[in-house]
Amino acid sequence: MAEKSTGMFSAMLGWLEAQFRLLGMGKESADYALHLVSALQGASLLTNAFNDPTLMLRETARLTEWVNALSADA
Repeated sequence: MAEKSTGMFSAMLGWLEAQFRLLGMGKESADYALHLVSALQGASLLTNAFNDPTLMLRETARLTEWVNALSADA
């Protein structure tokens, strides 16, 4: 199971890094991808632990603003 999850997360990180590169983030693209996945996974964990879907909604709204601000600055 660990190998499958590693593959899944590697694919997700790779895809997100490519998207950040397309936004012009350059060398920082891998770090931004890691931050985004980490934040989403943490929000998912807390959403499930507290059985509160609004936590995921709040965090995805915040992350959307963050990505939009990054792309506007690029």
